[in-house]
Amino acid sequence: QALPTLFLVLGLAQTHYSAMADAAEAHKSKTHREPAQLTQAECTEHAIGEKECGNAAFKAQDWNTAVGRYQEGLRYALYANGHHGEPLDEDTKQAAVALFSNCAAAHLKQGSPQFAVEVCTRALCLDMLNVKVYFRRAQAQLALGNHDHAIEDALRILDLEPENKEAEQLRLRATAEAKHSKDKNKAFCARMFG
Repeated sequence: QALPTLFLVLGLAQTHYSAMADAAEAHKSKTHREPAQLTQAECTEHAIGEKECGNAAFKAQDWNTAVGRYQEGLRYALYANGHHGEPLDEDTKQAAVALFSNCAAAHLKQGSPQFAVEVCTRALCLDMLNVKVYFRRAQAQLALGNHDHAIEDALRILDLEPENKEAEQLRLRATAEAKHSKDKNKAFCARMFG
């Protein structure tokens, strides 16, 4: 019985990927204008199209293209706010947070955790309750060896979702790595000055 379930899951994943690829192709085939020529709603629509293109590149493990598409989407999503000081509507804000979050995931895949921390922090300025963004920032902090910051983000997730097992595992891993690093430094100092 597990085998038919697996085929069902794989079929659903393939259908989702196919729809994502179709959306990306439809977006690529459109004529594009600069954000200054568009309304905020049109900029948001364009940003979502760029997100779909970035997601297709991410799925293909083309991290550079994914990052570029997510950044281009952000250029459109944030245009009115950055150039005219207009507040972002809720749809645009959600699109921007998704673009920042996906960009962080691509930066992590590229081995660029510092960039991932930066884009996650920008996303959290728009949505301070986004668990996925906190998780990605904690992963990036851990990759940088910033154990205390990784633990802080994991604890923030657990404040928001006390039953989040992935956050608890991340917190435990960061705590263990922090202890290992501290013990290693202590042993090094003992050899140097002992």
